[in-house]
Amino acid sequence: MAVGTIQRSVLTDIANAIRVQNGGTGTYLPSEMAAAVLALDGTKAGAPFQATPGAGAGVISDAVFDGIADAIRAQNGLSETYKPSEMAPAILALVWDVGVKMRAILLADGTLEFNYRDGRSSDMPGAVILDAWEVDPSGYSSASARPWDDVKLSVTHVVFDGDFSGGGLTNANYLFNGFGNLVEISGFEELSGVTSFNQAFSSCGVLETIYASGFVAAEGMSGSLCFYGCSRLVGGEGFVPGYSDGADHLAYGEEGVLTDPASDGREWLSCHLYADGEIAFTLDDEPETGRALCMSGRMCATARYQAIDARAWEDAEVDVLKATFSADLSSLDFVNLNYWFYGDNELSEVVGLSNLPAVREMRYAFCSCDSLVEIDLSGFPTGELEDVFYCFSGCGSLTTIWADADWALPAGCTGSGAFYNCTSLVGGAGTTYSSSRISATYMRIDGVGGAGYLTAKSS
Repeated sequence: MAVGTIQRSVLTDIANAIRVQNGGTGTYLPSEMAAAVLALDGTKAGAPFQATPGAGAGVISDAVFDGIADAIRAQNGLSETYKPSEMAPAILALVWDVGVKMRAILLADGTLEFNYRDGRSSDMPGAVILDAWEVDPSGYSSASARPWDDVKLSVTHVVFDGDFSGGGLTNANYLFNGFGNLVEISGFEELSGVTSFNQAFSSCGVLETIYASGFVAAEGMSGSLCFYGCSRLVGGEGFVPGYSDGADHLAYGEEGVLTDPASDGREWLSCHLYADGEIAFTLDDEPETGRALCMSGRMCATARYQAIDARAWEDAEVDVLKATFSADLSSLDFVNLNYWFYGDNELSEVVGLSNLPAVREMRYAFCSCDSLVEIDLSGFPTGELEDVFYCFSGCGSLTTIWADADWALPAGCTGSGAFYNCTSLVGGAGTTYSSSRISATYMRIDGVGGAGYLTAKSS
């Protein structure tokens, strides 16, 4: 253990700095100073005793100063190194967040935690607090007015602790605006008294879930453009907000974005896009070993997506050439395919559609897939189809759609523009494309009940 000579005045300065911060009159041995620094919390017992630095020097172990430096860093959250002569000023510079107030607390794991209590603390197990800010109960006039705006891209999860509602927040305008990496919010019921949510979640492009147990909308609650750009946000019953939707969708049910953690009806599947251009849909979270991977993500099977940027692979650097649906997907309750392959211009092969369970919506599912020449719908479950709006529109190279001979859409299934601009498409009995035949009516075997664009696939 290394030792060295140190001036007595340095130790006196450190002890004096500790007493300034705790308002104490006690004295400290060098070996007690680290613990005394760690015990500081911003409270003061009274007028501090200040000793007069004496002359002389002594031999002190380096471990003593290492401990004091560690204690200072534990208090200020910095990674600085300190010479012994720098320790007293560093102790005097310590500040504490005390008093009962609403706080937003940034944790090292990317969580932004909101609570209302005396002092800065976290309810998260093993939390490491990086920073904290007081929350203004009257809200903010812009995103940049939030004190945590500079760290918005560091946040992946938001948690409201059970005491937050006691702080009296009334205005949540811009609260999470621009949180581009935020995936999940929990404890949202703590905002039940808030009356305004203007642009509260705007540009949260990867936000998937807002968990709330017993959220009650405040009387007169409002908020414009709440969910602008929230293409991946899915409520507990599959609702996905549109860009212009307002705070009235901060609700449960078929038109709400909230998810009750005790009643989550969503189902998720994984998607793995490999470097060779194949995207595989499966319930297996792990990609195949031995294959070069471009990206992995997930989609909500039951979501009624409303935009192409809802897709987990939307920003992938590899074009989708082939889509494969795994046999394990048959265990899902149902699937909606809205916008899944919209604009995948290089997609030329789709395999395993017969592995899907019931499919309800296919709005824009294969829209503008310019390289798709044929697609096989044999074995495809049609019994619950409700909407094929613009499903194959813009597939200018599509010539053949194979289907079982007994293919039939259920009564009530709609879909204007399902074959819009599919100029190369020919039915099994020779029906060629016409701009007057583009609706779901023509999603039938050609010649069975009239003209159609599907071709019966022989067994």
